[in-house]
Amino acid sequence: MLSKDRIPDLVVIAVLGLLLVLLNYTGNIAIVTNYPFVFLLAMYFVGRAVTWYVINKHMENEDDNN
Repeated sequence: MLSKDRIPDLVVIAVLGLLLVLLNYTGNIAIVTNYPFVFLLAMYFVGRAVTWYVINKHMENEDDNN
């Protein structure tokens, strides 16, 4: 089942997918293929930010329940 904790992950995946579709549609997808390490590093930090957001949001919800 889909939990509220996974919504930010799904939003990031959807935005990334739309960005890749847009780059492919405009013919600028070579940016990703020419600089794969920069792209991977950016995605790493985006993933860390989403994880940090989910963990902090979960901790706030636990504090509210107690």
